Amino acid sequence: MRILFAPDKFKGSLGASEAAAAMARGWSGAWPESVIALHPLADGGDGSLAVLHAACGGQWKQSTARNARGKRHPVKWLWQPASATAWIETAGVVGLAELSTAERDPLTASSAGVGELIASAMREGAEKIMICLGGIATNDAGCGMAGALGFRFLDGHGRDIEPAPASLLRLKTIEAPPTDKQIKVIALTDVRNPLLGPEGASSVYGPQKGAAPCDIEILENALRHIVDIARRDIMAPDPMLAGAGAAGGLGYGVMAFLGGRLLEGSERIGELTGLPAAVRASDLIVTGEGRFDAQTAAGKAPAHLARMAREQGKPVIAIVGSMADEADNGIFDAAFPLVREPYDLATALRDAAHLLEKTAAEAARSVKQGKVC
Repeated sequence: MRILFAPDKFKGSLGASEAAAAMARGWSGAWPESVIALHPLADGGDGSLAVLHAACGGQWKQSTARNARGKRHPVKWLWQPASATAWIETAGVVGLAELSTAERDPLTASSAGVGELIASAMREGAEKIMICLGGIATNDAGCGMAGALGFRFLDGHGRDIEPAPASLLRLKTIEAPPTDKQIKVIALTDVRNPLLGPEGASSVYGPQKGAAPCDIEILENALRHIVDIARRDIMAPDPMLAGAGAAGGLGYGVMAFLGGRLLEGSERIGELTGLPAAVRASDLIVTGEGRFDAQTAAGKAPAHLARMAREQGKPVIAIVGSMADEADNGIFDAAFPLVREPYDLATALRDAAHLLEKTAAEAARSVKQGKVC
């Protein structure tokens, strides 16, 4: 049997490539006759550049940019000179994971570092910029990014204000910078949420970024105010478009300030890395991620893979770190959680590779014995 191991990252413990290798080791030990292929997944969130570099090549570049708290740090990005394309991963610039709990405050966090990295890519000669959205600490609809690229955010007296949610309720005017160079910007999203409303950036993802319940209303009001001014001053698009709420509204910012467009990350990265052909060549697909929950079906790579496999008549099983009660079990033919009893999170993260091997072996025996698929 030809088995394709195609997991996403297990956030906080293993990258997609490491997870695929651990799964394969466990499976091979239980079913050594299997023919194994590895195809790590990404959907535009953190870890995407590593997957793209391994599959598509390119040159690693390093620039200095601000993190979400304004601290300058070195950031890697991917350069493909043949197509003059730069790849940027927002989690590597203004990522949430690099901040301590005490540092997380979406009311004052800024996406300015993303703009600085875009400027670095333009100086390199980029004609096309691909931005992988996800995993960031900001909720500013890309205003910080825009400010770093020359946009001005002015109050009622024509004075510049800090383009962060805590200040932007005083916003009266947005001035776009003059430009003599048009570049193509595409952002890859791992969610389909709109910018505003109960399914929007503030309500759904604000708490993850450190927003207290009383902050959510402030964030939502700030984003609504930004939209009103942006639609008047720079002809910004509809904030309810799918993906506009990705990465704290950076999806909206890419469209509004950069004239960019949004694509579903799992689909585009799958195309670039040859995922459809890998699925066709397999008899069974094994995928996985750190958390199987309601968000899995909302643009995440394992769900995209499962839909593709189902169209080709291929069974798909998932090995996941944990499963939420609301997880849609109809996505996969079977799902195997790494742990089924109370387990310390820190220990689970530390032992993730071992647990993946053990669970993959269990899944292999279940398939071999005809208990699943």
